[in-house]
Order: sequence, then C-alpha cells, then structure tokens
Amino acid sequence: MREITIAITEASYHGNKGAAAMLQSAIKQLYDRYGATLSINLMSVYPRAERKLVKYDFVNVVSSKPERVIFVAFPLAVIYWLFRWLAPVRMALRKEKILRAYTDTDIVLDIAGVSFVDSRGFVMNTYAAICVVIPLLLGVPVVKYAQALGSFKALYNRISAKIVLPKMQLICARGEDTIRQLAEIGIAKNVKYCADGAFSMPDDAEVTIEVERLCEADEFYSERFVTLSLSSVVDQKCKKLGIDYRRHMTEFIGHLTDNGFGVLLIANAARLGSEKPRANDLPVCTAVYDAIPDKRKVRFYQEEMGPEKIRELIGRSTLLIGSRFHAMIAALERRRPVLLIGWSHKYKEILDIFGLGAFAVDYSNLSLSILSEKFEEALAQRDEIAKSIEAYWPEVLESSLDNIRYFSGIVEHLDLPKKRKIKTLNFNEPTLYLGKYNSCRMGYAADERLRATAASGGMVTALLCSLLRSGEIDGAWVTRSFVRDGKLDYDTFIATTEEEIKSCSGSIYTDIPQMKHVEVLSEFQGKVAVVMLPCHMRALNKYVEKNPGLSDKLALRICLYCSGVVNEKCIDLVLKKKKTRMADVNRIIFRRGHYRGETIIQKIDGSEQRFSYTKTICAYKNAYYFSSRKCLFCQDLFGKEADLSFGDVWLKSMKKNPIKHTSCLIHNQKGRIMYDIAVKKGDIVDYHFTGKKLLLSQKRGLAFKYNCAAAKEGNLDIHAPCRWNHRLAYRLARRNQRISTEKPEQLAKTPMRIIYLYMCFIRALLNF
Repeated sequence: MREITIAITEASYHGNKGAAAMLQSAIKQLYDRYGATLSINLMSVYPRAERKLVKYDFVNVVSSKPERVIFVAFPLAVIYWLFRWLAPVRMALRKEKILRAYTDTDIVLDIAGVSFVDSRGFVMNTYAAICVVIPLLLGVPVVKYAQALGSFKALYNRISAKIVLPKMQLICARGEDTIRQLAEIGIAKNVKYCADGAFSMPDDAEVTIEVERLCEADEFYSERFVTLSLSSVVDQKCKKLGIDYRRHMTEFIGHLTDNGFGVLLIANAARLGSEKPRANDLPVCTAVYDAIPDKRKVRFYQEEMGPEKIRELIGRSTLLIGSRFHAMIAALERRRPVLLIGWSHKYKEILDIFGLGAFAVDYSNLSLSILSEKFEEALAQRDEIAKSIEAYWPEVLESSLDNIRYFSGIVEHLDLPKKRKIKTLNFNEPTLYLGKYNSCRMGYAADERLRATAASGGMVTALLCSLLRSGEIDGAWVTRSFVRDGKLDYDTFIATTEEEIKSCSGSIYTDIPQMKHVEVLSEFQGKVAVVMLPCHMRALNKYVEKNPGLSDKLALRICLYCSGVVNEKCIDLVLKKKKTRMADVNRIIFRRGHYRGETIIQKIDGSEQRFSYTKTICAYKNAYYFSSRKCLFCQDLFGKEADLSFGDVWLKSMKKNPIKHTSCLIHNQKGRIMYDIAVKKGDIVDYHFTGKKLLLSQKRGLAFKYNCAAAKEGNLDIHAPCRWNHRLAYRLARRNQRISTEKPEQLAKTPMRIIYLYMCFIRALLNF
C-alpha cells in the first residue's frame, strides 16, 4: 500500500463555488480510491478562510497567495531547477513553504477550470502559467483537470501555451472547442476529452436535509420559481461595453415576478465580508436585490453556500438563468432547463453536448427583450430539454469520472522510488516497515490531567479508560515500575479500575519480562486489553496459539513502539552520576513533559530530582549501551502483530506545538473499531496522519533496524540500502553493547556529556 501525496492547485472552497464543486468531486473520488494512504496539499489563495471550510483531516491547506507565488516561489523554483544537482541548495530552498509542499508531493492536479484563455488577459494567464511551471521546475508531474483552454490568438498566450502545455502529463479538455483550439497550436498528444469534474460531485445527505427543512418552512418554495445566478465577471465585462448588466437583471426579475414566477438569487461565487468582485458575486446580487421594488416574490441569502446546497436549491427550481458556469453544471446535473448569459466558448461547448447550444446568450447581446424571448422558449420546451439532458447524462457522467480515472492511471505508473532517488528508507512504501495496516492517526488524550502524567499524548491511557467505561473491556494487562528495597522493580497486573490504569501511565525503558506473568491472563474472568512491547506481543500470540481458549479473552492487543530497552544497570549508573542512591528513591518517572521531556526521581522523603532525559538515560539507550543483544537484531519497531500500536511523534513540526501528541498505527478493523469508540466518546482528540509521516517520525530507529540490516548477522529483511554510515553506526552500537556488558566500569569513568555527544554522532550517522 503506497502512500500518495497530491497537490491541488487553482481550486478553493472559499470564493468560487464552481471551483469548490470540482474540488469536492475530485477529493471525494481520490479518497474513495486511495483511502488512508492519501494526503493532499491544497495550494490555497485564501488559506485562512479555507481552513475553516475544509472538512477533511487529510487535506493540508498551504498558503499560496498570488503575490507570494509570483514574486517568491517562482524565482526560487527557477533557482532550484538551475542548481538541482546541488543538494545544499535544494535543502535551503525547501525552507520556502510552497516549494516544500511541492517537493513533498508526488503529482499535481490543476483544477483551474479555465486557463490560457485570451479573454482572461495577460496577468491572469501569466499567473495560471506560473502555477503549473513551479511544480514542473521542481520535477513534479502536473495533470490538468477538465478545463476550457483557448482561444490562443493573443501572442503572449499562444507562446506561453505552446511552451507550458506540452509539459503536462495530461490535459483533460472539457469540450470539443477546447480540443480543436489546442490542436490548432499543435497540442494533441497529451489531450483527452473529459466532461467537467463537477458533474460527478456526490450528494451530501446532511445538505439535502438542510434544504428540505428550508423549503418546508417557506411558502415561497411551494410555488413555481426560477433560480438566477449572477456573475461579477459578466458584470465587469458588460461595463466595458457600456452595458448595464445590473439594470437588465433587475428589470428581468420584475418581468419574471409579473408573470407569476418567484426568483431565487444565487451567488455561485461568494466571499462573505468582502466587497471585492474577484470570485465574489455577493456585491452584484446585493445591488440587484436592493434595486427590486417588490421583494415579496424574491429570495436572496447573503451567505457563502457550499456547492452541494446551491445544487439542491437549483434542482428544486423550474429553470436556471445563469451567468456562472458551474451553476449551469448544477442545473444540468439536476435535469433542469438552462438559459446562459456567458462570456466564453466554455458555456456553449457544454450545452452543445446536451443539444442545448441555442440557449447560450453572449453577454455582448444582452437585453431584456432577448432574455424574455429565450426564457419563454426554454420554458415552452422544458419537457423536451429535460429528456435531452437525461438522454446524454449517463455518457456525460462517465466522461466526468474519467478525470480521476485517467489521473489515477498516471499515478499508478509513476516510478516514485526511482524519481525520488531514495538513498535511505523508502518512505513511499510504508508497508515495507509497518506491515499491512488499516490507517494511521495522531492525537492526544482529551483530559489534560491524563496528558500531564504521560510520556507523550496519553492516548493509550485515555483509550483504555474509555473502553473500560463503555464495557468493551473488563480489565487491561498493564505494567508499572517502582523501587523496592533499593532496587528497581516492576509490577504487572490486570487493572480493573480507571485509577489503576492511570497509575501505569508513562513509558518504561527497562527490560521487563512481562510474559513470565502470563498466568494473570489465564486467571482473569472477563475481556482484557493487553499493552506490551513488540517482542512480548509476538510471544503472547504464540502462547495463545497453543492455548486457544485465551483468544476470546483478548479484546484488544496494544503495542508500544520500541527501538530497544536498557537493563537496570543503566539506571543505576545514571543515578550514581547524579549522586543519588537508589535506596533513597521511591519511584522513577522515566520521561514526562514537552517533546523530549525530563526524568523525574521521586524520593522517599517527598522531594524530587529532575534532569534531562535526553542527556542521561536516552544518551545511553540511543548509543546502545546496556541494550540486550536481541534488541540489536529486532526489526519490529511498530508491533506488527498487534491491533493498535502507539508511540511518539518525533517531527520538527511538533516542537512548537503546546500539546504533545501520540501517533497511532491501526493494524486491522478490530483495532479501528475500538479506537473509534474512544474518539466518538470524545476521550481522544484525533487527527489524520499518514504512513509516510509515521516513518519520518521514527526514521532513525527504522534506519538502525533496516539500513543497518545488511551489516548484521542473521536472516533479516533488507528493504533499504546499507551505506558506509549505516555500517559504522552498527559497528559502534555493537561495540557499545559489548562494553556495557563486559566492561561497565569503563562507562563509570566517562562523563555523561561525552556519552551524549557520542550518541548524537551515532544518531547523525543514521540520519542520511
């Protein structure tokens, strides 16, 4: 199961709802295909507003405002292309967030809708070109979702189109006119016909219910009404020709209401709170609505509707009179007659598909008499029009679905590992290291008090407490450490109360023989969740195979990520160097606090001693001192035989996050069901996470297990190259493990600061 990251450009939920319809359609279809392996970078012109409207946690909104795209990202992309052979330059340029988003992307989907069109002018065409040139300069393939392109009579537009468009992996042309005009400038090989993507936008059940309630509460909808979609673009174009678009529309509304029709005004592009006309029809609609003398038979909702709601309302009307392209698409999808007032061939070429080209009126011919005449004609033929739309609809829908089919075909043939020139771990194939899995998540315990006692985000404790409260489990087999008679000891038992579960919160980094106490499982009467390290889980599963009666008791198997543990001698040495006697210690909290955290020594006299976990216990552990030999050869970091696995999120992005998070690897459907119970009850705050990010968050531990595999003895899986740095890291680790076993007195003489720096050197070897 390969991870796929797609960047979507020139589309937005905010503003133009036609773009939102195409975007919504594409995202839903992509998720249906790729599920949990999908991650999307939405390159947004309106990032702040966009983040409020995005419904999906796998969609990452990247601020891509036009001025930054043109004056920052584009010049830097040119430099990147010129010096692409120089790794330090590439790494430095990746600090720019737009470039970083694209270089982390496998393929770009451009949902411009219309581009390289003479009538859009120099500025807009240049911007459209730059939006696709940037990823091309970075070596990322680009596909154009169904679009109208041309004409190419303007010299600057023809030249840029002939330079840029042949570089596309695929151009989905949404009409015969577009295909013809592309062919006229010699572009045909990478062109395929696809109907507009919005035709295949799925319905939203919640929106349907919302519109039904609206219509039931207002008598307006019980009578016949037409929908009128106004456009700020047509308004501006009419002004240039001296045509008063707003006056004509106001008069036409009067004509309709005088003839017994209600009129629903729709802003198919809306930016609530903005008076700017770009991607915003609200100012035009408001001006027309205000000019209507009798508003009793007119409805106008000054709000930013989603594309599904607009389509639902249009579908309840008798007919659409529209100046917005995707209002027309919505009407056709609902089999409603359409009268279009347009400015481009893009309108007519769609209507022609359904045999309705005669109902497209060019804005330059706009007048009340023409509108009235065409309206009466469409009204008289509405039954024939509906039949014509119905006849062509199956073919159009299949053609619309072809957008994602063709796109996915290209994705499946991308040679990502070769393209990325992977020198270490193959982050594009997470299953090599994670095994088969259901999905990845990230989050934290909703209860702040649980997080306060946890090593990371407290998700395991929150999950177990939630399942116990809901009756899904009767107990949890857990472990806790303490100091007894001056020695580090442990207690492993089945906790049956939330307080007992909470008392075991936090990680333990010493080797505890949990399976020696497997009889607690046999003796317990009820359903049990178990929390173990991967090696213990493997042993438990073998034990259950020999004792199948225990299988029914195991309600959930949870693993903690593990890159190795230390023995008690490591803790003794650290305390000795901190001038603390084990005899004075009551409990050791190995790690608590933000990000890397600190170690807390709770003493018998009630005092506490705190010091850096990273520079003490972690330094010995990650340099492989006091490790058992089996840890050096184990390749199961994520507990592949569990239902759920949990661990830290070691990503730079988490350093500044005030709440520490935990990542969760859901291995199977059983684990998913249990996890979702806690999420739905609000006990876990949950976010989307990808397998690729999970690997990145544990990459040094994985590098030791897989990159170093070829240098180790034994029959190990080798899914990553073993370079000189990996061989050196393993030799040092093996040497350190032997020293701590055979000559521990040498370590007693070495300052911990030296050990810490030495550990950093080994980790650096595993970092590339």
